[in-house]
Amino acid sequence: MAIRKDANTLTTAEKQEFVQAVHTLKQSGLYDQFVLRHANTPMTAIHRSPAFLPWHRRFILDFERELQRVSGNPNLGLPYWNWPNGGPGASMWNDDLLGGDGNSITGIVETGPFRSGQWSVINSDGNATGPLRRRFGQSGASTLPTQSEILQVLGVTPYDSFPWNISSSPSFRNQLEGWTGPNLHNRGHVWVGGSMLPMTSPNDPVFFMHHCMVDKLWHEWQLRFPNQGYLPVSGGPFGQNLTDAMAGTPNGPVGSRPIDMLDSTALGIEYDQLLPGTPQPTPPGQNVTQLNVNALPVSGQVSQPGEIDLFEFELDQRRNIILETSGNSDTVLTLYGPDDFTREIAVNDDGGSNFNSRISMTLSAGTYRASVRLYNPSRTGEYQIQLSSETGTPTPSIPLLTVDNSPFAAEISTDRESDVYQINITTAGRFQIETQGDTDVFLSVYGPDSQSTLIATDDDSGIGLNSRLILELNPGGYFAAVRHFSAFGRGAYQIRVVRLS
Repeated sequence: MAIRKDANTLTTAEKQEFVQAVHTLKQSGLYDQFVLRHANTPMTAIHRSPAFLPWHRRFILDFERELQRVSGNPNLGLPYWNWPNGGPGASMWNDDLLGGDGNSITGIVETGPFRSGQWSVINSDGNATGPLRRRFGQSGASTLPTQSEILQVLGVTPYDSFPWNISSSPSFRNQLEGWTGPNLHNRGHVWVGGSMLPMTSPNDPVFFMHHCMVDKLWHEWQLRFPNQGYLPVSGGPFGQNLTDAMAGTPNGPVGSRPIDMLDSTALGIEYDQLLPGTPQPTPPGQNVTQLNVNALPVSGQVSQPGEIDLFEFELDQRRNIILETSGNSDTVLTLYGPDDFTREIAVNDDGGSNFNSRISMTLSAGTYRASVRLYNPSRTGEYQIQLSSETGTPTPSIPLLTVDNSPFAAEISTDRESDVYQINITTAGRFQIETQGDTDVFLSVYGPDSQSTLIATDDDSGIGLNSRLILELNPGGYFAAVRHFSAFGRGAYQIRVVRLS
């Protein structure tokens, strides 16, 4: 497994391997593609917002895997810039790794493997604009973050809070990003200055070491607060919710949603050393409580602000179930599955008695996971959760959309409703799945023969605010899910499937 190390501790061979791999990516044009990916993604989609940390975790993970590929070494780990020990005299700035500060007048880097004549930078259009520039401590930040400042931020909970921007407080994400508190991430960019200031900042290879340090601190925060989940789960700006696709993130071996980037261990991310007070990673699933159908209620407690409790249950056959909380706490209940704990299938806030949550739906056989949090992330409280199965109630079938039939009329009638349809394809071909009407809907397609394998999503490619997907489909059963763009939106719509070829 690749281990990410403090850049100041790399051996001579490790430095050479890293530099050579970076230059190989540059020569192939792939390095510049990473610069453009960062530069041309909307600023507020990946900065000043909750997705800041998962977006950059995916970004540097993709870069690390490219380094491994071109070097032929699957154990090559991206080094991190340890800010407290990374000032201008640190070994990472020596000529055998990053080179040092820029010229005192021009800012042009004249030493090391990324010096003028050996390395060039591009603008957001992909055009070369000259050599790399740095101005250590001269662009508005004269010092780097200290360990005491880092430890201060590592104690902040919850992950984020409304209004999900630079005004969010309390917010670990906002403090780590640097819009409040001691200013960590932002200060690093400004301290280096020069090419590290604009959205094309990946032009400077130290960008990736810098964000590796940011990711390390998020990793440590997750270990310190294992029950503190990503926020917002839902109800935030589109692209920032737990299961939203993140802007500017391509399809790849790992997903493109915040939920896909939360488990460092599952992603193969490991750091060489952890700060005092950070526990070692624990085995996945250790803090999950099992639920049994029609058993007595299970007691739960949100003992820290922002904590998220996890529960699992297994169904041996298709059932109508009720999952609900009870007590005096204002809970929010989210359900994932089947057999895929990254697929959100239902969310409820006040569907139960008082301010409790209640989900009543038909589920196929499989394993499911439920999460419970409090509506107010700054509060704590006790609750009970119970899973029951309705008896004597017919199991509803999923509506079938017949290819080339008339549009099927439906309506989003409740908050966070998601309508599911089945599409049976008997002969391979090119198909168009689209919605019609005046309601702003979001379309997702799963399959083949699976309600958890996502194929494609769309928002506004149809007429007006409608969704449209054109897909090459092989024979099999597919499922289309339709929801409102807003978690609280409602309205009528129609959906149809037509064969194009």
